[in-house]
Amino acid sequence: MESTPAPSREAQLEAVLGAALGMLSARHDQMVTVDEWATLARAVAVCQGCKTAAYLSDDDLDEIASRSAIDWDEATDGVLPAVDE
Repeated sequence: MESTPAPSREAQLEAVLGAALGMLSARHDQMVTVDEWATLARAVAVCQGCKTAAYLSDDDLDEIASRSAIDWDEATDGVLPAVDE
């Protein structure tokens, strides 16, 4: 399995900026979704060299695990909890 090359520093900063703009917009609307929160967590994690899951709460991870709306890669984002069916 080939590993994906790390994004450039500029791409990392653009991801953080995009996530921050989304958070500002969400705050303006007085609403932040788990999708927006995960996007911000992912962008910060890439810049910090760690997993997205490190910046999310257990409740956030449970919500992400229970639905398929977020494209989650356990290799780069971290392990999600098992979903009870």
